[in-house]
Amino acid sequence: MEPQFSFPFKPYDIQKKFMSELYKTIDDRKLGIFESPTGTGKSLSICCGALQWLKDNNKAIIEDIKKQISDFNEANSLIPDADDWLQEEYTKIKNNQALASLQLKLHKFQQREEYFNELQKRVAASKANLNKIDHYFKKNIIDDSCKSDDKNDFDLEDDLMIDEIEAKDDDDSESEEPIEESNPITKIYISSRTHSQLSQFVGEIKRTNFNNNIRVVTLASRQHYCINSDVNKLKNVNLINERCLDLQKSKSKPTSTDMDGRATKKTKTKSCKSCTYYNQGNITKLKERLLVDVMDMEDLVKCGKILKACPYYASRMALDDSEVVLISHAGIVSSGARSGINLKLENNILILDEAHGLTAALENAHSAPVSMKQLTAVKLYLKFYINRYRAKLSSRNLLQLNQIGFVVGKLVGDLKQDKTQVAKIYTLEDFVIKTEIDHLNLRPLVEFCRKARLAPKLHGFSMRYSQQELEEKENTVDRKKSFKDFLSNMSKKKEDRVEEKDGKEELKPVPEISAGSGLYALLDFLEMLCERSENGRVLVQYGENAQLKYLLLNPAERFKDVVQQCRSVVVAGGTMEPLSEFKSLLNTDIVNIVKCDHVVPSENVLGVCLSRGPGNVMLNFSYENRMSKELLDEVGRILRNICSIVPGGIVCFLPSYSYENKVYEHLKNTNVIEAISKRKAVFREPKSASDVDQVLQKFASAVNAKHSEQNGALLLSVVGGKLSEGLNFSDELGRCVLVIGMPYPNVKSPELQEKMAFLNRATPGAGAVYYENLCMKAVNQCIGRAVRHANDYATVLLVDERYSRTQTITALPSFVQKSLISNCSFGQTISSLAKFFAKHKNKR
Repeated sequence: MEPQFSFPFKPYDIQKKFMSELYKTIDDRKLGIFESPTGTGKSLSICCGALQWLKDNNKAIIEDIKKQISDFNEANSLIPDADDWLQEEYTKIKNNQALASLQLKLHKFQQREEYFNELQKRVAASKANLNKIDHYFKKNIIDDSCKSDDKNDFDLEDDLMIDEIEAKDDDDSESEEPIEESNPITKIYISSRTHSQLSQFVGEIKRTNFNNNIRVVTLASRQHYCINSDVNKLKNVNLINERCLDLQKSKSKPTSTDMDGRATKKTKTKSCKSCTYYNQGNITKLKERLLVDVMDMEDLVKCGKILKACPYYASRMALDDSEVVLISHAGIVSSGARSGINLKLENNILILDEAHGLTAALENAHSAPVSMKQLTAVKLYLKFYINRYRAKLSSRNLLQLNQIGFVVGKLVGDLKQDKTQVAKIYTLEDFVIKTEIDHLNLRPLVEFCRKARLAPKLHGFSMRYSQQELEEKENTVDRKKSFKDFLSNMSKKKEDRVEEKDGKEELKPVPEISAGSGLYALLDFLEMLCERSENGRVLVQYGENAQLKYLLLNPAERFKDVVQQCRSVVVAGGTMEPLSEFKSLLNTDIVNIVKCDHVVPSENVLGVCLSRGPGNVMLNFSYENRMSKELLDEVGRILRNICSIVPGGIVCFLPSYSYENKVYEHLKNTNVIEAISKRKAVFREPKSASDVDQVLQKFASAVNAKHSEQNGALLLSVVGGKLSEGLNFSDELGRCVLVIGMPYPNVKSPELQEKMAFLNRATPGAGAVYYENLCMKAVNQCIGRAVRHANDYATVLLVDERYSRTQTITALPSFVQKSLISNCSFGQTISSLAKFFAKHKNKR
């Protein structure tokens, strides 16, 4: 039976196809790869198709349970008299047990519906009392007397002491709700690359007919949801987590210990030390509001401030009762993140949108970088910490701390040891042997640091005491300093840098590096080492930006359990080539592949591969050629001519920030920028993310200005930068997208070379394919910024003769391939552009 979709307006044929295939894939418990170009309403199609299946499935389950109950009742009444009375009684008991189980399941469904009907009434009554809530909101709901500065956060010396770790320590774990029986309702998990893209899904759900009858929850970390200013100012997500847990603890804590480390006295702390927003009554109210009203993250945070309730715990509390859960790729692909929020994938639906970023999310989730600066800060403050509290630490804790110090010292020493190389890759076994830590069992050390919560203690210690203050205290205690040490200390204070004198190392960390955040990074790195994966490697980078980084060469192996648990997994995106990558992630070749055409007709898109410039110079922007004056001059001529023909906005993507800067400076020095500015305003992509909105607003104002002498604007951007993904340059904002050069990653990177070698060992030639795909994925994301709806039109200009290669053309989006003119000279290009815009000007 074909499903009847509830669409907010008449859908295109490709949207009907997308929804039908998605519905069928989920219903048949299959895996799916869905390609739907940007501008085809993919997000809305996902919402309509998945939610329609969810509602139909719930209805079908209830009807099936009722039918089974009816069948059992009928069967019980028709059980014939058997010769064997024992068998007859056994059959009746068995049927009655099955009947009771079905009735219980049906009761749960009915109970659930009654609960949500009551919930809607309670929330409606709460909204009717808005005047009272507004009164509190205007009074700034936060009691200033409960705010604390950094000093008050650590006002007791013993707050910095680590606790003795027992065999079972429940004090440091988060308080969890009792584990209840699994929910009979199937959930739909929708994942995307960023939280802003998840908010777009919330907007699309609001547009559907399910808006008033669907329970949606967006999950995020405390870093995004915390509204306590004293906590979220810590910035580092691990420190935010630890501080949040601190505020939930008992208001009395040990402040004095005997010789054995046992607490002898308890002192009550101020009540304002607890979090104002961690109020179970208010959190429950916020949870109910979240389940009734479809909210995005911004709405939930705003409502949390009004109700004086924590959005993070409200979203977690609402998880069990939700039907649709929105979560970032990072939260799905990491097993630690899933277990941390008790996220259950078993027999549920997982839809991964923007799947081109899924592999990168897997690699990031299973990589662990730790820099030399972080290791230096940890080594320094750990040494001071041990010396200061040595007399109070138990022998067991002191041993563990010294072992951690030993490991950190070995890692720092290794990074300083070999200055002849830039970087090197090691297997896990070779690395631990090289650093001389192979004799240690690292896992108990990591567990000790986690349970003892050493990182937040060390953070508080480093925030409370400056390095100079700690050194002076140590010098006061130990007056037997050698003359060399004295000179070394004096020199260190003057130069404020790391020095090595007569073989003795003097460390001075950069002030902005927190010892606590550095220890978190170190623990993540050591945890990866403990796994001893045969596909794991350690990148050791020497020099000024020295660091250690754990790499997982085959992240797909960590995605297998996700696929196996789910009822159905669907990966979706604008361009899903190469399909082999996603088949590898799904761990099967048996997959439903759905490719949708673009809603934009082929005559609304013009693709051009420009091979020769205005000076008849062959355009090859390889790394070796791109800096030549000849090519830079050609770029200037191309931009001047394009800006004179193309109306509205032009977005030009360049391979890197350094090359964008080089091009801009050359164009400025040769007066090309001045010439272009007479026709179009010129803008550049900012390096700071905080400046992006301002630049985009100015760009849009320049494009839409009707009384200006200029005709639109030119925006110089970077492939893979802040403007190449997730932004919408529709209509006049993006009449032409230029991609100058091919953005291949640095082939000399040890990390990339190791990955390619690993792929080649598995399949000869796979490394080169992977390298090509990295480039074309980035190019396709740039192309997708324009042509965002059915009536839009734009040109795509690919400036490099290598774009005319057959294998490169096949990697481009299908809607561009249909109208693509390859191997073009500059004269042909200008003629084609002029005809294209003249035709659309007449149409308009």
